Amino acid sequence: MQLVTTLQMKNAEEYAINDKGVPSILLMENAAIGAKEEIMKLAPKNVAIFSGKGNNGGDGLAIARALIASGVSVTVYFVGEPEKATLDCNTNYCILSAYNTKIIKVTEGLKIDLSGYDVIVDALVGTGLKKKLSPKYAELANLINAASATVVAIDCPSGINADTGWDYGTGVYADITVTFHRAKLGLYLYPAYEHVGKIVVKSIGIPVEESEPYTAFVLDEIKGLLPKRKANTHKGSYGKAVFVSGCDTMAGAAVFNALSAYKVGAGLVNVCTTSKAIDIIHTLVPEAITTFREEYASLINTRDTVIACGSGLGRECDDIVYELIKKYKGTLVLDADALNAVSENIDILKERSGACIITPHIKEMARLTGSDTATVADNMPKLALEMAKKYNIIVMLKSAHTVIASPTGDICINITGCSALAKGGSGDCLTGIVTGLCAQGMDPFEAACLGAYIFGKAGERAGEKYTMYGTTAREVIDEVPNVIAEI
Repeated sequence: MQLVTTLQMKNAEEYAINDKGVPSILLMENAAIGAKEEIMKLAPKNVAIFSGKGNNGGDGLAIARALIASGVSVTVYFVGEPEKATLDCNTNYCILSAYNTKIIKVTEGLKIDLSGYDVIVDALVGTGLKKKLSPKYAELANLINAASATVVAIDCPSGINADTGWDYGTGVYADITVTFHRAKLGLYLYPAYEHVGKIVVKSIGIPVEESEPYTAFVLDEIKGLLPKRKANTHKGSYGKAVFVSGCDTMAGAAVFNALSAYKVGAGLVNVCTTSKAIDIIHTLVPEAITTFREEYASLINTRDTVIACGSGLGRECDDIVYELIKKYKGTLVLDADALNAVSENIDILKERSGACIITPHIKEMARLTGSDTATVADNMPKLALEMAKKYNIIVMLKSAHTVIASPTGDICINITGCSALAKGGSGDCLTGIVTGLCAQGMDPFEAACLGAYIFGKAGERAGEKYTMYGTTAREVIDEVPNVIAEI
């Protein structure tokens, strides 16, 4: 599903209005019809609509008229003066007034009782918000949140930044968000994602030939992405996944790497690790072959291989990381301690000659960018894309919703997953899955996107079986084949 920024949405609307002659009031009317369709599915009897004086408020006023025409009782709470509203909002206010609709102007000290409504429509502030709500709007947002009715937000819950996902401390919590033309990027980022409820996208009649391509998306159509498997094949047909990972004290990381790669379909797995960890690998993953850590150089000139480096590696191996980055020509996946090594010499990434995927979590990304965790968490798409372009790499910025950015400007937001994945070893599983997909010949960016999707779905399935508390990384790995079967 394609996502747009607020600027891209503005450009699309201007294209429709200025280049194609579609009246802006018609776009607003189409938005109202689409929202009305979703609201009517709730079988509403008595609806309260909160409208501001911008175009989002104009949507709310048009929705009120559409609901009244469908026999629904509607009360509009309007904030501001109609004569100071946007042109289309004022037009819809005047039209609605002709219907003898109950329109209540929200004034200082007005007591609003929402107990009699079964649906509340939030059309206070739309996608243009770039700062915290004013005290009056914040008070209304809190009032809406305290009500027992089903809350439907129009385009974006009030108080949310539709680009960054920020909530500025106060924002409406919707049960349903009806957004228009394309879903907005920030709605799929935390903390906004906690505010939106179910997201429904409705067309408003913008012609399809928009002036610029959309490069952000949520991966929701995964059929056909998995590497094909044919009857007349052998292990060499599905590639070799090599892991330079694990150490005496963190052998489990290498185990999870290897198991995940096999579970996702890699033909052969080789783990390059310490002698003690190799003993554990042979016990827990007998299908894997192994290479002693000191013989890592033998892997550099191999062909038809992908190498993942860093899971449980230990910081004593920084030189190995640097040598792989500079000399290995195949696809390279960097995780965990490999990223810690890179953070001390980040420009070494410019010496890469092959494809590279990095998989930082928020804290690791903060080290890589010289920033802090709060800044990274608040600006995930921006920072991931900047780093992807600067170093010509694929960035998987891991969080509750992982952001994957490519150097060509594509951004994927993965929304699968759950709190069951908040356990040690989960990142090693993800690295194994992505590496296993790359080994089978997938495009690295597509492998990163699909890998994040499969990993999240496996976590959801494991969480249902073993609870969000009791799920372990090993149980997540066991669910990978079941997710693939569903695909």
